[in-house]
Order: sequence, then C-alpha cells, then structure tokens
Amino acid sequence: MTRIEILRLESLSREPMIIEGFLFKGKNPNAPKIAIVGAMQGDALLPLHSASSLVNFFSKKLKESQILGDVLIIPSINHYALNISERFWPLDKTNLNMMFPGYNLGETTQRIAGKIFEAIKGYDYGISLETRSDQANCIPHVRLLQSGWEDIHGARKFGFRIIHHKELESIDTVTLQYNWQLWETKAYSIICPTKASIDRAQSDQIVQAMLRFMNHYKIINYSIFNEYESTIMDKSNIKIIKSPKSGIFTTRKNSGDYVYKGDILGEIIDALTGEVTYKAKAPCDGMITCLLSHSLIVENAIMYRIAKIR
Repeated sequence: MTRIEILRLESLSREPMIIEGFLFKGKNPNAPKIAIVGAMQGDALLPLHSASSLVNFFSKKLKESQILGDVLIIPSINHYALNISERFWPLDKTNLNMMFPGYNLGETTQRIAGKIFEAIKGYDYGISLETRSDQANCIPHVRLLQSGWEDIHGARKFGFRIIHHKELESIDTVTLQYNWQLWETKAYSIICPTKASIDRAQSDQIVQAMLRFMNHYKIINYSIFNEYESTIMDKSNIKIIKSPKSGIFTTRKNSGDYVYKGDILGEIIDALTGEVTYKAKAPCDGMITCLLSHSLIVENAIMYRIAKIR
C-alpha cells in the first residue's frame, strides 16, 4: 500500500487539510484499474466508514497476490465539514460534488475538485460513495445518470436490490459521476443512508458490494457470494407519499420493507395534543426505498418513496 498526498490546503488558524489516497498496486499491468471516492459531504458518515473499512480490508485481509489491478481509495475529501458536522464546505456552503471537473485557478472547492479529479482521471472504473441531499433513510443502491455513457450491465454487478436510473438534469453535469463518464471512466454512485450514527450491517453490505464488483471484473481475486439481481427503477416506478399535515412523524415501516396496498405505513401526531391526525397508507404494492429520517415533519414533506411492483 502506498499512502499518497493528493492535496494539502494550508490554513491560517488550524492544521493544514491533507487529502490522502491509498493506492494498492495490482500485480497484473493489464488488469482494470478502479478509483473509489468516499465522503464528499460533512454528513456522509456511512461513505466515510465504508471507504475506510475497504482500506482496512485491502491492508489486512487481502494478500498482495489477490490484488490484480490498481485500486485507489480516497476515504474523505471534505475534512473541514466532517469535523463540524456540516454537509457543505463550511466557508462558503458549496457542495463539493457540484464542482467537478474542477478548476485549479478557481474558488477553493473548485481547486479541491480539480486536484481530486486529476488524481482519479484515467481509471477504468470509478465509484463515488454519496448520501441523499434530503433527510431520508434509504436502502443502499446504485444511482446511474441517464447520460448516454452509463453502464447498467456493470451496475448490476454490485448486487444491490435496485438501480436508480436517474433522468439527467443540467445540475448533474457538474457531479463527479458525470465528469468521470465524460472522460471515459465507467462510473457509478452508491447512495448511502444519511445517518448520524454508523449502521455496521449497511456498511458491510456496501463494502461487500464493491468487493463483488471488483471480483467480477478481475480487479481482485476474492470470491464473494452473489446478492440480488438488481431491478432498474426510474421516476415512473416510484410512488411518492407526502404529508398533508405537520406534526410528529412516527413510522411503522422501514426502508427495505415490502408493503401492500392499504397497509398503514406511519402516523402524524399533533405535537401539542398527542392526537393522531393522519395515517399514511400504502397506495400500491411495493418496497419502501426511502423514508423521512426526521421525527418532525412539515406539511407537504415527502414521507415515503415506494418502488411499485409492476
């Protein structure tokens, strides 16, 4: 393993911010190469844990002879935000995943993105570990942009339950996944739940999915059990349930649960009287892919997303 300093950002008031990558050189120069980027936001705790766990696995569990292609892992690129539990870059509130491919003469976050992209450009495969932008507890899944360069066949090799085939929006053109694809890297985003604590079972699932992918493409030689045959979903397959009232939100179901039309999913309670003012019912058969992770809810907020059974 080689520990690489990708960027050093000096500070007047604290220690410099050093972004590091961990490079595991493969023994086969013809094997594919992969780069993995962990926490890009300050609330991306599960991406951070999953990426660092993968570093530990390569260091302690895999033999050098089992690493066939080069593997670069960058666990975190936004230490300042992580240190104070803010989602965005603390100094100007910009989202680092909206700064790619970066610009070395631009704003601080553009320069950070530029250095990161310079280090990971040219890899055959790329994985970014991301969280949702809203307060939601989702099942881990692959998100692929409908860019024209997306690789659905490869996305299935992770073995997650679903692949979100997301319609491309103009804002997506500054994300890491899109720019990786633009520079001919087969790129995938693994979307992780946004939580204030680490769920080890979910972290293990994410790490195992990445190992499964790398084993399939002969980047490593490490057999691992198959998981799901992923179902491809787009917005036409997702049913959204919104709250007609504000109050205290309690749920009877969790992400990953299968539900049937008419099932009671959760309730909204009047914050002052304790009276149940609304019961959310499943509008269709399907699986809960995402639900609100906050106990206070406002009117018209999204309570649940359900992947409909076709």
